Amino acid sequence: MLERLRNGPNGSLSIRFGVTAADQCLSSLSNFAVGLAAARVAGAAGLGVYALVYAVWLVLASMHRSLITDPMAIENDLHQPDAARRVRAGLAAELWLGLVAAVGFAVAGVVMLAVGQHQFGLGFLCLSPWLPCLLAQDYWRWVGFMSAKPKKSLVNDIVFDAIQATVFVLLLVAGVHTSMVAVWAWGVGAAGGALFGLFQFRVRPSLRGGVELLVRRWRLSRWLVAGNLTSTATNQSTAVLTGAFLGPTGIGGLKAATSLMAGPALVLVQATGSIGLPEASRALHERGWPGLRRVERLVTAVGVVGVALIATVIFCFGHWILVNVYGPSFGQYAGAANVLALAGIVTSTSLGAILCLKATRKGHLILPATTAAVGVSIVTAVLLIPPYGVMGAAVATLIPSSFRTAGLLVSHWAWSRKSAERMYRELQEESASLPARGAVAPQPLSPAEPASAGSLER
Repeated sequence: MLERLRNGPNGSLSIRFGVTAADQCLSSLSNFAVGLAAARVAGAAGLGVYALVYAVWLVLASMHRSLITDPMAIENDLHQPDAARRVRAGLAAELWLGLVAAVGFAVAGVVMLAVGQHQFGLGFLCLSPWLPCLLAQDYWRWVGFMSAKPKKSLVNDIVFDAIQATVFVLLLVAGVHTSMVAVWAWGVGAAGGALFGLFQFRVRPSLRGGVELLVRRWRLSRWLVAGNLTSTATNQSTAVLTGAFLGPTGIGGLKAATSLMAGPALVLVQATGSIGLPEASRALHERGWPGLRRVERLVTAVGVVGVALIATVIFCFGHWILVNVYGPSFGQYAGAANVLALAGIVTSTSLGAILCLKATRKGHLILPATTAAVGVSIVTAVLLIPPYGVMGAAVATLIPSSFRTAGLLVSHWAWSRKSAERMYRELQEESASLPARGAVAPQPLSPAEPASAGSLER
């Protein structure tokens, strides 16, 4: 059993984690490059526009993972006999979500233009047509992770980044020098990755089955949506309030300070989440609490050690990095970067707890801690940002992060083991009862034969 947990179609769990981390590194590098490009082309104000647009995009990304990819991972969709049908339905759901979001972003952009926020309004309008492509491209990455084929995710991101870089250079050569250059290049790159994913997994795009999937999984996904939305709101409310109090320059400074930690740390956090949730769900189905506990400990250890190493680099060289990467005017935000690095360490200790609560279908227990953290975040931001600027925004990130982490750990210690043992016992009883009734239990594909690539063909 332990070997089945460790091994899969791409070899050992450590190899899959390494490839997944490489993919997340490439993805985060791409996002960092877009922000850096905006800063270099349009200064702190341009970076501020991109930061706000990206913050709202993160909310949408959280939505699609909670509604679609996380439930697919929890239910082991890519390891079921009808995996091809489930993948097509998942893509249809992503396209529906992207179309609705595109309309919402466009309306928000028009409203911002009407109230005089022209830079922010143009940013929303420029991004809105590309949202279905951004969601579809991220979906293909998750299909690769869930099928234990992270190499496909890595190749898709390489295509995405190559197209994005090419478009960015062409626009600059053509004489376009606004922050929108980065947004346009980002969107076109996502369109290329989304189309390449259709080829990779042999899937024809369709809107059929998407709404049905969203409705059928709502009982599970609603708690994931609520938990992730409130968690994202905690993280992004500070950025939004910084923009409101300090304007584009203030939010640009916060974005620069945040990127030192968020960029590299996000590689580790998303890598552990991308491979961790599918592995945790499979381990729970195969070995019960001992299997889930092993994955939880591995994810937490990798996350904490990795983030702590990144934080150490920031403590020692943060000022130098800000000055030499973003420009001399950004050196003043080194203190804020140190506080945000500490917040990252605190947050990383809850990675395994979140994983266990999701895998055991206890997503509703994530909600109390994340909801309370939103209130704490707003209050601390309102109190600290006006008098202390970007440093106040950094402290207003650390306090709610600590509050949220403590709540998640308490819920995990109280419920994860009980829920895992109950689920595993029910699975064993169901498996034993089916032959007794003369039924044939559907057998999931083994970890050595995941439903991906060729098996997703019609």
